[in-house]
Amino acid sequence: MNGVVLVSPYLNPEQDSNGDLSPLPWMMTLPSITAAHLEREKKLTPETMADVIAYTEGDYATTLLKGRADEEAQKRMIQRVTELTGLDAQFVKYSGGRIDTEAYLREVHREEGKLGSVYDSNVTSFDPFPFSPEQRASDPILAGIIAPLTTAMVDFVTRTVGWKVDARYNALSFEVNRLWDKDDDLRKGSVPALRQAVAADPKLRVLIVHGWNDLSCPFMGSILTVNQMPVMGDPDRVAVHEFPGGHMFYTRDPGRIALRTDVRAMFDKH
Repeated sequence: MNGVVLVSPYLNPEQDSNGDLSPLPWMMTLPSITAAHLEREKKLTPETMADVIAYTEGDYATTLLKGRADEEAQKRMIQRVTELTGLDAQFVKYSGGRIDTEAYLREVHREEGKLGSVYDSNVTSFDPFPFSPEQRASDPILAGIIAPLTTAMVDFVTRTVGWKVDARYNALSFEVNRLWDKDDDLRKGSVPALRQAVAADPKLRVLIVHGWNDLSCPFMGSILTVNQMPVMGDPDRVAVHEFPGGHMFYTRDPGRIALRTDVRAMFDKH
């Protein structure tokens, strides 16, 4: 049997997700933001997240689509999103219940003068520019790992591998990032390709895994994507599993052990 494990992928439902006309961008991020709040409250469980997902796919999506046509529903949504995220009620109100990722990462720890990481918003660092209209500091996780990763890789390449080179090693190249091809047509290709691969190989199983708190590649995008796929044989051939933590959830021992168990279970289904 063939099997594929997609770790923290960025999957978008095959629908337009631009602007206020579509609820998809906000549906994708609200559950991960809520998961981060629940984790801080020590209330994060699969059961609590099942309720969050149900609300996101139900009343939340419906209310966003109705817009101002139902003012009472809007008020209920603002109250519910405030409860789910733990954010300031006025902030949620002025955001229209649509919580932008970058705005959230600045707002969630503002009282402490800190920023949250897009990879796991509960990992923070102090904001050196708290009064700037936009975030000017680097992501807390990236800022914290560049120095030790660079040191480790230079040591590995030059001492362990024995490759002597005068060029500078960049753990993260901002020049490469600046030149990255962000062609939307290229980014849209992954979901159709996944569908075609599952259709072509009836023995193929796909396990998509995410950290609950990951805002860089939110798990709800994968859930919405898989929900739109036709059933091709066993309905569990393409599955989404979530774990406590962020983009690199496997750095936590329980997540890494649970991931290994799930992967072995998938391959044992042959």
